[in-house]
Amino acid sequence: MSELMTPEEVVRAWSEAYVSKDLDATAAFMSDDFIRLGDSTHWTPISKQDWKEIMVNFFAAFPDWRWDMTSLMASGDRVVCEFTETGTFTEPYPILPGLVLPPTGESFTDYDCDCFEVKDGLITEIRAYVTNEIGRKFNFVAKIEEFFAGGNEPESH
Repeated sequence: MSELMTPEEVVRAWSEAYVSKDLDATAAFMSDDFIRLGDSTHWTPISKQDWKEIMVNFFAAFPDWRWDMTSLMASGDRVVCEFTETGTFTEPYPILPGLVLPPTGESFTDYDCDCFEVKDGLITEIRAYVTNEIGRKFNFVAKIEEFFAGGNEPESH
């Protein structure tokens, strides 16, 4: 799809689709073996499909979510971008099958730096570094750990 685009153009196009919450368009810029790593997953790689599922639920819970690019640097196959991310937790958040968190009405602001690897016109990897106010404010990881500690298992979908 993006064979004639430079890595910078691929990331800018992906970012435009992401800001528009068009997950099918973002996926079109991601390789089949794409992985994303970051502290939201304890640096465990997640696939393109898992990332899309997480984002569908996240966007529903934070309908006013914004992601504004503040800088971009590109060198070879690597593109590094900084972003400001904001949102308000106003809708239920189905963070796992069987675990739905109630909205708090609170807002967050995070400052992100994402490192993209682009090969053959597709994003193969994103490493996300986030200031993580969202994690400190809403304690999503702790709530998931409590869910599992209580002997619960995610429901199949």
